[in-house]
Amino acid sequence: MDYVLSNHARNELQKPERSNIKREWIDQVLTDPDYSDIDERTNTVRKWKRIPECDNRALRVVYSPDKQPPVVVTVFFDRRFKK
Repeated sequence: MDYVLSNHARNELQKPERSNIKREWIDQVLTDPDYSDIDERTNTVRKWKRIPECDNRALRVVYSPDKQPPVVVTVFFDRRFKK
């Protein structure tokens, strides 16, 4: 899936606690998520995938499907993901 990172997503990925998030993991979340839903308030799609290389933590990717290519709004490891 082709996508672009928003300024916010790029800035988040530069933070020390998120700098270990690999672009290939974002690709995996977008193409083969473990779970996804739509936030109807903001019309964004949220997708999660467990990343074995990071102690099986769930990486959450939020993107706006209204743009072409889709714009990734934010990326982070979601401690609250339980599925």
